[in-house]
Amino acid sequence: MVTLKEASSRTGISYDRLRKMCINRQIVYIKAGSKFLINWDKLVDYLNVGDKEGSKRG
Repeated sequence: MVTLKEASSRTGISYDRLRKMCINRQIVYIKAGSKFLINWDKLVDYLNVGDKEGSKRG
């Protein structure tokens, strides 16, 4: 699990965009207090493959 700040630094995607992706449930995360912690492996998978399973999430 990585913070939004760390994920932003590693991927080059803005902090705000990653936060919106969490809020829209596009990427796997948990919330610890007010912090979003992103599952790094799932984020990498999402960036490589895209949201092909999005229509299954209902």
